[in-house]
Amino acid sequence: MTNEYTGPNADPLGAGRQGRGQTPKRIGQMLVEAGLVTEAQLDEALRQQSRRGGKIVEVLISLGYLEASAFIRFLAHQPGMASIHLDHYEVPQEIVGLVPREFAITHEVFPIDRLGNLLTLGMVCPLDGATIRKLEEDTGLRVKPILCAPADIRSAIQRYYRDTVDEEGYDEAPSTASPSGGLEDLAGSIRLSTVAHLVRQIQHLPTLPATVRRVKAAMEEPDSSLKEVARVIAQDPPLTAKVLSVANSASYGFPRKVSDIGMAVSLLGLRETYAIAVGASVIDLFDTSKNFDYKAFWRASLWCATATLVLARRAANCPQTTGLFAAGLIHDIGRIALSEVAPDRYARVGAGLEGEDLLEAEEKVVGFTHTEAGYELAEHWELPATIAHVIRFHHRPDQAPTDQEAASIVCLANHIAKADSAGNNLNEGLFTGYEPHLERCGIDPGALEAILDEYLAQKEALAASGIAD
Repeated sequence: MTNEYTGPNADPLGAGRQGRGQTPKRIGQMLVEAGLVTEAQLDEALRQQSRRGGKIVEVLISLGYLEASAFIRFLAHQPGMASIHLDHYEVPQEIVGLVPREFAITHEVFPIDRLGNLLTLGMVCPLDGATIRKLEEDTGLRVKPILCAPADIRSAIQRYYRDTVDEEGYDEAPSTASPSGGLEDLAGSIRLSTVAHLVRQIQHLPTLPATVRRVKAAMEEPDSSLKEVARVIAQDPPLTAKVLSVANSASYGFPRKVSDIGMAVSLLGLRETYAIAVGASVIDLFDTSKNFDYKAFWRASLWCATATLVLARRAANCPQTTGLFAAGLIHDIGRIALSEVAPDRYARVGAGLEGEDLLEAEEKVVGFTHTEAGYELAEHWELPATIAHVIRFHHRPDQAPTDQEAASIVCLANHIAKADSAGNNLNEGLFTGYEPHLERCGIDPGALEAILDEYLAQKEALAASGIAD
């Protein structure tokens, strides 16, 4: 059995939370896939590791197969991987005391922040799942790893652990230089030092409405009934109206008009009713926000949710469609979160950016992407795992630890929602570059024209119904 680092399948901020059936991808294989080492070099490093121990990255570096700076850059570019320079961050002593000095030195980690049961941890290798699991077991807290330079970790250990002695090798003068130096790195360190603050701010955004929490509680009761869930929703007239509107939309295509909330719950089912209630309520939480166009956001979200259901019905590899409408509805909720907690910074992110361009701009300007912000909200609200994973990985479905098919469907739906209703001639090449997502979902490329026609017809019906207003 090797001692190679393992990490979640490109789920760096969720490292150490395995055990739900997913298989973590080993860091060595990730380095091979990134082109930083070869299969032969990795095999040799694993043989050396089996004889002398150590971590696979350290062995690769000692053999000259991997540059330390290249590994740091690799980690920094992992999706959702926040980074921070500790010299620009003050850590309260009560936070430092959560991690024993010996553990910090041995594993090259340093505690940064705590919010409830969430511990933000600076790490030289945030993909080191074994270290994360060990600390979670020892502290009873959930660990969120953040990338830090080795010099920053050592400097912080010397600064905050007063009894550190020379033989540990941490007696050198603290370094304030970033790994590569220069004004750009200094500006980046100041910008990225806000990540922990943003996470804390997001955790303080409004909780889900009481009605939604009561619906969830009713569903979790062993003897829960459709009637009880309908009764709870009926006590909230605005939510009742929203659920009925969605149930009567072309997206679901029920053969007759649904005028009673009890009938709607019966036709939709408990889980789908809850998912719709979550989606509608989440967006309604921010309907008085001054930082974004609520109506435009609701309309775009509704188009994406509609496309999600159209695609899900054609996806051979989609195990279930429950909750996908809500996932499509709130997949971009992180954009609202960032506009609420960092309005000035987020206003500088280009309004017309999409996809990877948007993520890169968010990381550069804010230090945090809307996908990560949305995931923090999903965790804060204890949303179903499928919805949370879609929010986090809808731009990069192949990197999701689970629910890759659902994330791919919403990724495609988000793209289809921008299709032009004037005719298919204007939509030629719409799916170019999205072939891997189609294949992952099991969607026949020959059905794309019919899918697009169906979506555009439903979009027009929704617009005519007034639900998008």
